[in-house]
Amino acid sequence: MPVQSLFPAAVDEVTAWFAAQGTSVATRVPEREGGDRCRVWRLEPGVASLADSCVSVVLNADFPATAARLEVSKKLCLRFPHVEADGHLCHGVQPAPEDFDAPVEAVGRVLDRLDEFLVLCQNLGWMEAEFHRERRDYWSRHVALGKASRRRHRVDLLLDIDVNARPEQELDAVLLGQGFKALATSAAAEPEKVAAHRGWTVGTLVRGGCLVVRLPDAERWTPSTWPRTFCELDELLSGITSVQGRLSNWYGSRRWPNKAPVMVALLQGTAVFGFQLLPASLPKLTSPTLLPIEVSRVDRQWCLSRDHRADALMTLSSKRVVVLGCGSLGSQVIQLLARAGVGSLEVVDPQTFETENVSRHLLGLTSAGAGKAATVCARVERDVPGAKLTPAGVSAAHWLAKLRRDEKFDLVVDCTGERSVRLALSRVRATLLNDAPVVMAWMEPGCSAAHVVVVNGLDVWPSCDPAETSVNVAVWPDGVEVEVAGCGAGFHPYGMADASRAAGLASERALAVLAGNSDLAPGNRLPC
Repeated sequence: MPVQSLFPAAVDEVTAWFAAQGTSVATRVPEREGGDRCRVWRLEPGVASLADSCVSVVLNADFPATAARLEVSKKLCLRFPHVEADGHLCHGVQPAPEDFDAPVEAVGRVLDRLDEFLVLCQNLGWMEAEFHRERRDYWSRHVALGKASRRRHRVDLLLDIDVNARPEQELDAVLLGQGFKALATSAAAEPEKVAAHRGWTVGTLVRGGCLVVRLPDAERWTPSTWPRTFCELDELLSGITSVQGRLSNWYGSRRWPNKAPVMVALLQGTAVFGFQLLPASLPKLTSPTLLPIEVSRVDRQWCLSRDHRADALMTLSSKRVVVLGCGSLGSQVIQLLARAGVGSLEVVDPQTFETENVSRHLLGLTSAGAGKAATVCARVERDVPGAKLTPAGVSAAHWLAKLRRDEKFDLVVDCTGERSVRLALSRVRATLLNDAPVVMAWMEPGCSAAHVVVVNGLDVWPSCDPAETSVNVAVWPDGVEVEVAGCGAGFHPYGMADASRAAGLASERALAVLAGNSDLAPGNRLPC
């Protein structure tokens, strides 16, 4: 069924241009038009073809807002680079504003790129280099094509591992949920406990194993080099590890339970590839079956830095921070600091979470009536790999009174917004807190403004507490606070978007202090 173009004049101009070229150049294929396809032409073999496959030019309904597509046979996926599983050829030509006035030239740029691609495909070395350069994407296509065949049940792998520990590791693995994913961790971490902590456990867990080997950077990983059989993978790992029969020895060293996830993960730079090993149909006569699988790293370094800022992450992982107050501001600050990589967070708040705070708090209805500190800590620990949070369901004063003199923190963040806490922190910073820097963060009524004050070095928070008189930006008239039935009860209306902006400001300043980049020079004094 014909599809209506968003820009019919542009499509008509291209249609007239193709008609003027004649059928010796391209033939329109109306039976392939419909859905998102506004026009389809098949280029004649003498004009362009790839491995005996015709090349089609497709204009989608939003052309020229999107560039013209090139399509070839689906069977060429993984035979030639940049051919997707649906036969779509990624030409890399981006649409430009001038294409609306010159749609024929826009199609011409795509055809010029096609000519360049066809010439490059005559060079086997170029094709291999392209496959290796985008090896992670091509591996995903390889796995997807294998899943589409449905000949075998495949299990995706979640890999929780210290990638810098050793170039070769043997991990424990467990099958999760209904058997669609497996989690592999070090034996010390116990994958069953990690899975339960993350909320990934459904039904019975089956223990298996995973062999992890790092591929040398110079090792080509392309469709022509991928191992297809158990023996080929064994030969590859034997060459990498210099241990003959590395895979067969590991696989044969244990009796794997029925349906046990037995996997191999190969790391190369930031890319990771995996195989699932299925038991041989005829033990001792045939080898295990090799299935390519997707591997997703769930370790702290990958999830929080994608491997590109390992040093900064390691520095933050060593920091110890206490956050006083985990309300609408503090709860989001806690989450942001944990996701930034702060290794140890202590959370102090005596209150329970109430339903009227759902609109502006990290927690929701499922946490109604629960202690804020414990619930926020549990949620962040579950969601952020490697985060360590300790809840203290007490007031800031009680926490300070019980604090041991030998305890040291890299930073104290006060999100209570309470004058009594600010004054107490100022008094005990040099003694109980061992001169730890303090970040005071609070919001004005309605979250009309947010403030972050860093008290560091020789700085002292004035005893007059100038938050209201010298820091806050406005004097609020009566009636700003919404009164509710109850003695002294009321609230200032604002939403989570408002609190999120304040939390972002406070977290940025806290991270700057932890990194030693505070722009408040020691010795500055706040006005009283």
